[in-house]
Amino acid sequence: MKGADVRVDDDFELSVAEGVRFQTLYVRVLEPERDVPSAEIPSEDLRKLAVEGSVDAQIGWARRLLHGHGAEHDPEAALRWFKMAARSGDAEALNMVGRCFELGWGVAPDLVEAADWYRRAANKNHAWGEFNLANLYAQGLGVPYDENAALTLLVRSARRGNAKAMNMIGRYREAKAADRRPGSPFHWYRWAAQRGCFRGQFRHGCHLVTTGRVIDGLSWLRTSFSQAPGHFRQEALDALQQDAHPALREFAREQVLSGGEQGPST
Repeated sequence: MKGADVRVDDDFELSVAEGVRFQTLYVRVLEPERDVPSAEIPSEDLRKLAVEGSVDAQIGWARRLLHGHGAEHDPEAALRWFKMAARSGDAEALNMVGRCFELGWGVAPDLVEAADWYRRAANKNHAWGEFNLANLYAQGLGVPYDENAALTLLVRSARRGNAKAMNMIGRYREAKAADRRPGSPFHWYRWAAQRGCFRGQFRHGCHLVTTGRVIDGLSWLRTSFSQAPGHFRQEALDALQQDAHPALREFAREQVLSGGEQGPST
């Protein structure tokens, strides 16, 4: 074990011991995020720091332009600032340029270009660059479809504590029956749930209910619904209303009656 790598669960590494392709899995205890200028810094001061060459400020200013927070919404300018920060080799900037190309923020969507930027971020061990590139491999978007490459990248991202990557590994294992050991996909859902992924919380909750731990399972489902976006809640309720387990159907009925498919009011 080196540096900040710690084993967070005694059986965690058991889920990825699959030959030479995978190393024993540990989840890195992430250090606090670096001091990217916070929302409290006035936009004028943040832009000044960006102009003076602070990479962190360039990323922070680009985000404000992208989202229209504290600056006029200008995705084209945001992309230029992300690219400027990326010249330093900053992994977060590289990943954000990839997001712009994937989602069409300030530029026509170009999945091949997005994959290239994500790969550069992933090569610097950036958890989101690895996750985003894995998604492209899993769907054959901008890159040839490659299930093994996608899984390898998801494992790397999960090692850095990415809860969404943990959930996706669980989904793969459940759908493909890649691991016949009892409960294996559901370990991944549990780890994702514990780290705040609403999708992992939903799947972990459903698993607990169907295996007899109804109270704990419903608690996780409520946690998931408290933070999930509306489209996910609606799709989840549609599925639960058709589920064979009465407790899950009852949960769905209660959520519909309480307006839970709309989510918390803002």
